[in-house]
Amino acid sequence: HQDFQASCRGQLWLDEGGTGSDFADIFVRCEACRSRRPLSDATIPNAKSLGPCQGMRPWLGSNAREKCVNPDTGKTPQNRLLVRSASNAYFSQILNVISLPNPDERLRDAVNKVYEDFLQYAEDLEELRRERRKGRVANALEGFSDAAVWEEIERLKSGRPKQDKTIKQIEIETLLSQPDTIGEDKPEGDFYARNRDLKGLEKELKERVERIVLVHRLREVIALVGFTRFEPAIPDIDGELKLNVTPAALDLDMSWVPAIENKGEGIFLSFRPEAIASWLARESVKERGRALHKGFEVWLKRKGIASNQFRFPGLPYIMLHSLSHLLITALSLECGYSASAIRERIYAGDSGYGILLYTGSSGSEGTLGGLVQEGRRIEEHLASALELGKLCSNDPVCAGHKPDETYEERFLHGAACHGCLLIAETCCERRNEFLDRALVVETVEGLDAAFFPTSGL
Repeated sequence: HQDFQASCRGQLWLDEGGTGSDFADIFVRCEACRSRRPLSDATIPNAKSLGPCQGMRPWLGSNAREKCVNPDTGKTPQNRLLVRSASNAYFSQILNVISLPNPDERLRDAVNKVYEDFLQYAEDLEELRRERRKGRVANALEGFSDAAVWEEIERLKSGRPKQDKTIKQIEIETLLSQPDTIGEDKPEGDFYARNRDLKGLEKELKERVERIVLVHRLREVIALVGFTRFEPAIPDIDGELKLNVTPAALDLDMSWVPAIENKGEGIFLSFRPEAIASWLARESVKERGRALHKGFEVWLKRKGIASNQFRFPGLPYIMLHSLSHLLITALSLECGYSASAIRERIYAGDSGYGILLYTGSSGSEGTLGGLVQEGRRIEEHLASALELGKLCSNDPVCAGHKPDETYEERFLHGAACHGCLLIAETCCERRNEFLDRALVVETVEGLDAAFFPTSGL
């Protein structure tokens, strides 16, 4: 009736006007006034065919209604038709964390044990050193430097809250903090890793790689915190849930969320910040960054997302993400795990730059030792990965792709396609977005924006 408040209450019929099941071929007809409209009108965003949202949440029960307001406009949005079996009817909102020993937490616990009786009276570092000569204090603070202990004492005296850190910031700081071993080597342990000796690495690789860690044992916790419709909402590059869409709740009063844990193994590679900075300073890299950012801006406009709601991840993240995909493909050929069983975590921020490739499973796959074994010769796999990235079966089309080209609708890709960088989405933390092998190795396009030398390793 073109009006949700129409007074006509005639019997409604569905007429099939074509041979297919497309909504444009199905019409809603009123028996009384003969009004007729295609069912596809109800799928248009902000159309008034189905009336305003009533805030009903039937999966939570009959009395689970909430106030339905668009946070950007302050108005009640209109209902929109969605097929129950559509692929965009349900996107689970997952948060996953690697269970690591947190050095900051251990320091706080150690200082708290002796703060009230001893450390609260220390006025400077010299007094702290005198207090540490006492047996009880020495035992509690063993393994921590005077500077770190004094910083925690000053925080307690000033009443400052502990510094909030992102999930990935805590993870990479832990992976980079220990000189040799992280965690304990025991069967029931959650995390155990050892640094690999970098002797024997070629000069080009040594100038870029800062640390190689063989993760013999890790624990991954995966929690379901909500779900969305129409558009998936995934954690940002820091592992945090900063969303421009409100997720649907799992319960009326959530005091816990369903979660599972997987045990597995992995390899961690960290890269020298000075090498990243030197690479970013090159004019050819800046030019490539501007091209990738253009595509990102077009994507924001197409999605209707404000620029302050979703930030560009930066070239270091895109480079490491692309290298991670190449490494997963190279490792899967020899490590004993399928490519879809190896997952990634990319670290690109002030705390450091690195890639963690790991596998985890509730069954036997995930604890076979294959990744750690291949990590002992990771430089060979890195060389294979770089060789894979130089040429794609879709070149020169793939290498010449422009991120802001509207006819391809691949605004978050540089030189990336199913023939080179795209892998199973179960492995990728960004759903195969923000990829460009031109930032990793030289392609046939010759952009001179590669992080690794043209001659290879």
